[in-house]
Amino acid sequence: MTADPRYALVVDDDPRWRELIAGILRELSWSVTAVGEPPAFLTGYHLAVLDVALDPAAPDNRDGLKLLQQLTNTPTRCIFISGEDDPDVIAEITQHPNVIDFIHKDSFQREAFTALVQQASPPLADAPVESPNILIVEDDLRWRAIYEDILAEAGYQRQCAASYGEARGWLQRANYVLAVVDLHLASSTAPQDNRDGFWLLRAARQRGVPTIVVSALGAPEDIDRAYEQFGVYAFVEKEGFDRRAFARIVAEAIASTAASPAEPASETSLLLGDLTDREREVLDLLTQGYTNRQIAEALLITPNTVKKHVDHILQKLGVKNRAGAVSVAMRAGMNVPSNPIKEDPSDG
Repeated sequence: MTADPRYALVVDDDPRWRELIAGILRELSWSVTAVGEPPAFLTGYHLAVLDVALDPAAPDNRDGLKLLQQLTNTPTRCIFISGEDDPDVIAEITQHPNVIDFIHKDSFQREAFTALVQQASPPLADAPVESPNILIVEDDLRWRAIYEDILAEAGYQRQCAASYGEARGWLQRANYVLAVVDLHLASSTAPQDNRDGFWLLRAARQRGVPTIVVSALGAPEDIDRAYEQFGVYAFVEKEGFDRRAFARIVAEAIASTAASPAEPASETSLLLGDLTDREREVLDLLTQGYTNRQIAEALLITPNTVKKHVDHILQKLGVKNRAGAVSVAMRAGMNVPSNPIKEDPSDG
């Protein structure tokens, strides 16, 4: 049996230090998230390695201290690696209950840092039995609070994400018994009207995680797509939301999965997982019989760009032509219309 994964957060605005620390932690079998600025969410980490200043344009920046205060009531242990020289700041850091130690960058030693990391790694046998973990994917703070309150009362662990990118990262790093997903998520590309939640439903299905949709997007086509294409356990509309009914659906979904574990993602599904978001959009239109010109018009890109995407899709799926790509999509469970593939002479 393999050891449970350990998750570390590295926050340093200097990419050289980020790479150095992340590399050492990965060698020690930690799963690492390394970023240059304060992340939106700090939950789920066993260890945080922080710098004091997190803005290269502001030498007096103290955002690392703000992160430390946010971690006060969490089990996350902290190590500061910084060029900070202010004795008062260093004293404040080292006296904090979450902090293991403060290392000045000028005196950094790999062996000493490794020894500190070991202090943040208690024997797995001493770890308490953890309750089932549920991923909440919702960009509205009020609704996130509602879900967290209901699930906490039922004894579940919770991890929250506000966007597809953030949620996809949590799916990659941790195991969940269920995902609660909104279809409309925070998005820089389509802030007003998006369906980014569908991408998360696809990713969850590939990893065998059952899903419940709770959304204000209750159009019949959205509901049908959620059930038929992504196999969601339930679709709950926010209008008329009932706390008890939601808690019951969550329990039923988890119990159903325990009784009939989801089948591992097929080889073809894994192949589709290698595609980028744009390539999936192109493949979806290919399955609907679109020519390259029509795809370019639909996605507002050039035909040459479409051709490059198609070439990449064929290469990743290991097929020779568009019909082969659609065949792979069908085997992976994508909804494919019965109309034949339109072969445009200019598509070659």
